[in-house]
Amino acid sequence: MMAGYGEKVITPQLLGPMAGYDSREENAKGIHDDLYARCLILKIEKKAVVLISLDVLGVDECLIEMIKSAIMAVDREVEKEGIFVCATHTHSGPSAIFSNKVTFDLNYVNFVTLQCREAFLEAMNDIKEASIYHGTKDIFGIASKRNIYDPQKSQEGIKCKFLKIEKNDREIMVINFPCHLTVLDEGNFYYSKDLVYGLELELKENGNNKFLFINGAAGDISTRFCKKDASFEETERLGRLLAREILKEKTEMHKIDSLQPFTVKETSFLIKYKGNLSEEEKKAKKAQIEDLLTQIKDKRARRDLESALLVLNRPNRDFSKIPGVLKLEEGFFKRIKMSLAIMGQLVFIGVPFEIYYSTGIKIENILERKYRHSIVLIFGYCGGYEGYIPPAENFSQISYEVIASLFEMDAEKKLLEAIEKMVTEIGGENL
Repeated sequence: MMAGYGEKVITPQLLGPMAGYDSREENAKGIHDDLYARCLILKIEKKAVVLISLDVLGVDECLIEMIKSAIMAVDREVEKEGIFVCATHTHSGPSAIFSNKVTFDLNYVNFVTLQCREAFLEAMNDIKEASIYHGTKDIFGIASKRNIYDPQKSQEGIKCKFLKIEKNDREIMVINFPCHLTVLDEGNFYYSKDLVYGLELELKENGNNKFLFINGAAGDISTRFCKKDASFEETERLGRLLAREILKEKTEMHKIDSLQPFTVKETSFLIKYKGNLSEEEKKAKKAQIEDLLTQIKDKRARRDLESALLVLNRPNRDFSKIPGVLKLEEGFFKRIKMSLAIMGQLVFIGVPFEIYYSTGIKIENILERKYRHSIVLIFGYCGGYEGYIPPAENFSQISYEVIASLFEMDAEKKLLEAIEKMVTEIGGENL
């Protein structure tokens, strides 16, 4: 296997609107720490997987197509399906990247595309023979299920998966950890990677200058019950804690001896948008939430319902203006694309949603049944930014994620069926 790494700064040169919180309306006031585009190329002969991690809230289809086209123009041997463009999901990044928002800035999008191209070129020039190792660890005290109101019941470990790519005396780390990067709240007006800032500091101080943070099945996972406050000191504390937990495991990581067979595959499927609520329905939902809030005293637990109220104050969505929308007799639909890469034991799947932690486990089970002894990394916020798809059973509850979800309650089922279909079409089995 050959591997190469590159990185470029994508911090906006002009201070503009920030993404991540409905109640934050002012522009950024400055830069706390730079945002990056980080690129990793894993290559065997002429086949390659390209991982790109961007320190932004999400990456919509317009920007993804631009980035993929830029990379393929540089190296025509790279398959489009093998390029995974992911967002770290920091809530302290720019809003200018979303093509369907009034804050969209084509100049900034062009800049990000150029920086991704430059990071890819740097990675190409860095390509050398490499070995790859994998590890897994349950992480405590950093993140938990944020919609469980009893903090004592939400302290289960959150699984972190990581790769170490060794090249001579240098290492590249890939950290796949599901967590909303929301240590910083709507009171922050400085661009930041959030807890990835502390992760970077600790890794670099320990000689790990090259890394990618790739978020996972983080739809209902955050630092809400673990953070002490919403400060930069806390982003550093939690990020350093995550890095230390990973670094403890480096000597216990297992080498992947074979990365064959090597396959990349893309699939697509349709899911249906929910209709807009009527004003009467919104009023009833708001009353229900306000009643629940009178019963909950914990400030952290109230956060979910307060966020749901903000969603209900959003204007009704004009589905006809959503990029890529399909109008069928049954309503409005979106065609969702997903990519899967199989490199021997190593399996990557990019999901353009905020999926629940439990959904991530279901995806792992599908892939591990098909590819026994596999190491599955789920990349959330990857290949698009379509929002939440809660499991069907959660639609009977009142939560921010359910109210914010754009799609019908069968969306998770459609997602899992598409993955089953994709692995069946690929055929073969990794033993």
